[in-house]
Amino acid sequence: MSRNTLERVLWQLSVERAAKDRFREDPRQFLARFALSEDEVEMVAGFDVAALQRIGVNPMLTMGFWQELSPTRSMKQYKALLGATDEHSAGFSAALKG
Repeated sequence: MSRNTLERVLWQLSVERAAKDRFREDPRQFLARFALSEDEVEMVAGFDVAALQRIGVNPMLTMGFWQELSPTRSMKQYKALLGATDEHSAGFSAALKG
């Protein structure tokens, strides 16, 4: 896994307008520029923030990516994907550890 490359991709997608636009148009074409495995492309294109965090990607980058580009941008859904239960949903964390 290329954690450093994934972090660079997520950072770019969180801060660069042109990168966001290219990703929105065709996520896989945008991601083809980077040395990513097919699994990594699937994680990013599928907004699998839990898988990204499991392989060590910085939680603040996954959260920024989610807030900028995910289909719903819902923090409740983001936390649910990370395993938040109803009792944990009231709090806030970029990463939820079980």
